[in-house]
Amino acid sequence: MAKAKRRIPFAYYKEGWNPKTSSPIELSTTADRIIPSEYESSMDGRIFCPACFTNLNRVPKEKDCFSNQREPFFSHQKRWKNVKCDLRSNKPKGKRYDSWEDARKAVENKELVIISGFIQDEPELQEDVPPSVYHETPVEDLEGPPAAAPLARHTGKELELPSKITSVMGICRKFDEHLLKYYQLPERRYPMRLIDLLHDIREVTEVDDTPKLYFGIIGSSKNMGSTPSNIRMTWVECNNGVKDFCIKTIDRIATRKGIHEKTESKGRIILVYGKVVKSGIGLSIERPAWGEFALLPEKYNDLLL
Repeated sequence: MAKAKRRIPFAYYKEGWNPKTSSPIELSTTADRIIPSEYESSMDGRIFCPACFTNLNRVPKEKDCFSNQREPFFSHQKRWKNVKCDLRSNKPKGKRYDSWEDARKAVENKELVIISGFIQDEPELQEDVPPSVYHETPVEDLEGPPAAAPLARHTGKELELPSKITSVMGICRKFDEHLLKYYQLPERRYPMRLIDLLHDIREVTEVDDTPKLYFGIIGSSKNMGSTPSNIRMTWVECNNGVKDFCIKTIDRIATRKGIHEKTESKGRIILVYGKVVKSGIGLSIERPAWGEFALLPEKYNDLLL
């Protein structure tokens, strides 16, 4: 069974920091990031929200889990209820900006990322790079066309902002820093925090024609032929109501990204952008392009699982 998504994936922990008098930049650049399972009672009063920078509680405070086996989570303290924070809500809404200047500043500060598409073509393999090792391409982000972004609610107005053609690998790199940024993905009208755009494959039960960003836990992977140009089937953990769920890629491309029999892929998290389609008696995401899938570095597993 999939776990409930944590709206606050991690907290900042820092001794001596005060939300009323100290700098949020100091907190975000110098504090330790902790997940609920790393919390200790001595941290009480010293953990803060990564979005609004107010104090958090760990619930439950002392036990490692609830009596029903539900795992602990972070929650805002009631004394800060007047401070707006979209991580309080279980039904996140799209981000809108009050002015062109606000939106442009968010893009320049890398708080807002507008993706017009993902890199489609497989880059050439450098001669000095072993084929079994994936190395990121020198150019990860390309300039995309101007993209429409909505202004504040009820105005009905839009503005054009610069966009990127990027890769899921670029999202996986420094994943903890990207998780709370606002992303506007292709075919989505409003930017949302990355954490709210990630869909757990274990919760998927039917086909979906709208491309989304999914994550799954790899169970097994197999080249269905004898050459690198054949299809590689990578099965991931799925919902109990689904027979199986497979990500179908070209073996050569998957191999360059570290998905093949010679490495222990089982248990690794894969991020993939695409549509969910019917596949035999199960479901699948088929033929994602070069920039549409990647393995998440293992050090970030705890932010999703």
